[in-house]
Amino acid sequence: MPFLIFVFAFIMPLVLWPIEIFFPYPHIIEELAKALLIFFLLKYNSTSQKICGAILIGFLFGLSENFLYLLNATTIQIQILRFILTMPLHTITSLVILLPTMIDKRLIFLGIILASLIHHFFNTSIA
Repeated sequence: MPFLIFVFAFIMPLVLWPIEIFFPYPHIIEELAKALLIFFLLKYNSTSQKICGAILIGFLFGLSENFLYLLNATTIQIQILRFILTMPLHTITSLVILLPTMIDKRLIFLGIILASLIHHFFNTSIA
């Protein structure tokens, strides 16, 4: 698997942070960014490579996002809770984008919509 996809997955939250200031819909912006990375995974023939790649994209994205939130966290408990909750969220939404796309590449839009809805409901339930 290409190393650059995973590097971009790790730095993507830093790139998206200024965009989210002007367009305050992180559930849409973040899922579109992950979908772009997942789109590059589709050229691999192995299903296990695609699934492992999507899991790694979600994990790295969530990990780096949590490092950014270290600057805003008021307590260590809040940061630990973020790590426990957001790491699985980003991994699951990456898989939600990938799975319909493996059936037909045009279904990537369905995956993005479903992942954005999951992310939105997660954000509103936490707030």
